[in-house]
Amino acid sequence: MKRLLLFFIFMSFYVTQAQTNSVVFELNDGYTKFDTENCLTNKTDYSKIQLSITDGELSEIVSFKLVISLSSEITYTFNSYNELRNTDPLSWLEGKKAFQSFKKINFDLNLTLKNEKKEHQNFDVCLKEVKTEEPIVTRSLTNTTTKKDYIEIPVSFATDRNDSNNPNLNERFGRERAEVQYGRAVVSIPYTHKLGEIERPSYWRLEFSEDATKHVMIQSVTKQGKEAYFNQMAERISKNGKSTFLFVHGYNVTFADAARRTAQITFDLRFNGEPVFYSWPSQGTTTGYTVDEANIEWAKHNMKNFLKEYLTRTKADDIYLVAHSMGNRGLTKALIDLMNENPELKDKITEIILAAPDIDADVFKRDIAPKMVSKIGKPITLYVSADDLALIASRKVHGNKRAGDAGKGVVIVKGVETIDASGVDTSFLSHSYFATTSTIIADILDLIKSGKRATDRETLEKVSRDNVTYWKVKQHKN
Repeated sequence: MKRLLLFFIFMSFYVTQAQTNSVVFELNDGYTKFDTENCLTNKTDYSKIQLSITDGELSEIVSFKLVISLSSEITYTFNSYNELRNTDPLSWLEGKKAFQSFKKINFDLNLTLKNEKKEHQNFDVCLKEVKTEEPIVTRSLTNTTTKKDYIEIPVSFATDRNDSNNPNLNERFGRERAEVQYGRAVVSIPYTHKLGEIERPSYWRLEFSEDATKHVMIQSVTKQGKEAYFNQMAERISKNGKSTFLFVHGYNVTFADAARRTAQITFDLRFNGEPVFYSWPSQGTTTGYTVDEANIEWAKHNMKNFLKEYLTRTKADDIYLVAHSMGNRGLTKALIDLMNENPELKDKITEIILAAPDIDADVFKRDIAPKMVSKIGKPITLYVSADDLALIASRKVHGNKRAGDAGKGVVIVKGVETIDASGVDTSFLSHSYFATTSTIIADILDLIKSGKRATDRETLEKVSRDNVTYWKVKQHKN
């Protein structure tokens, strides 16, 4: 009898606690709540699924921990809300064959609030496998269609590479210079995709050809006339969040590489706007460095003209400009030239992200960054790292430090927020960390989604040294 009484007292306390939580989460798609009655299925449109706050405010939360479990052996832990927002539930579930093997998924949340109150929330969501072959809404960002074994990400492109007309889409645009051409590419991403990766065939895994269920692949490339290209882009942007980003790739990148990277960034950032990339004639080889240097300088004029059309005609409310490595040379110079000719276009830009720029650090600090700050007057974020072997090699070749290299000290320029990403990337070259590491992806996601400056983003910590201030990416502690 005493045990029964204690049980009812405990349950009464537990229910009271659940009812008085200050911050309450639920799984939904913006309209429908998923729980033990309304199940997630293998045909749900997972691009819209999110763990949303239904009561309370995110700003009230000091610490956040979520454990998602399919079983005692299959659990995933998230130590921040931003980290959670960076995940893709369907690839996670499909990869574990959840709909075939499990009946439910459990969400267990532990929060600490600003008033030091600790809150706990635990709920299940049922899982159901649907085997019909009816047309369904896939996670393609484009339309309603029959379910495929991969996700389709359409991306727009402009390129001044030669069109080889090669039926092999990986070789469609070559290494030679050409007039600017426009079009759309569709890139597929497998359901088993892991954040930050571009899955490709590996001889070590005895994979000798592309497989859309395992690898990131180009499914189609369609050229468009200039007028149709910009008109259709503006129409899509008006219907799809009124935002867009432009990505300019770096050295040793083919057209196909750039298309796949743009799609991966779009998917991992859960970007709902219009993804666009500009592909200049990089040779796509490690030995083509000096040719790439000449070609990015040559492409600057074409890039400036494209930027003018892009900023003027897309009619987006938010435009993000992102460059990586040597691509920063083209984007920064093209922007400065464009602002000299059309200063009114600065109002079209929301944010500029310069990742690992392969630019002479002294030239960047003296000639480039100050002009961008004064002429554009919009937020500029610079990502640097001391682990970037590609920029260390470039420093040795040129005899001078690079703007993205933090090995000889972090580059600080007034009006530019410098983010030190040292230590976050353990890959071979540590050069593409902006798109391959979860912490940087989470930081860029927070920047784009919330517009927060570095001082307010929870992925960063402030560093003050020798009368200068910059930010460093927080390291995950196991």
